[in-house]
Amino acid sequence: QILFVLLVTVGAIMSIKNFNNSFNNHHQRLRGALYGIIWLQALTGALRSCRGSKGGSAWFIAHWLLGTAVCILSVINIYTGSGALHEKTSESTRLWTIILIAENCLIVFIYLF
Repeated sequence: QILFVLLVTVGAIMSIKNFNNSFNNHHQRLRGALYGIIWLQALTGALRSCRGSKGGSAWFIAHWLLGTAVCILSVINIYTGSGALHEKTSESTRLWTIILIAENCLIVFIYLF
């Protein structure tokens, strides 16, 4: 988990440093929000209360909601990035969209069963 947060941080630094980051489209804004949410998720994980304490259930709900938000917003951000790429290059992203939809359906299927 620590490695994941470090990799996300390196990715954030690289994307801000090397790419056009005017934050003028949904993909870039959502990406920035995801970086913050991931760090907030890591912080709530580090500040976990002891089991059976009064704040345990509130911590669990907050940690679960943040994790779920990261998962859902990450998938949405992939599709907004595909749209942003299409707008920037006028190249078709239809094949990648189909592949991503198939991948997400497979992940949901595996998760549910």
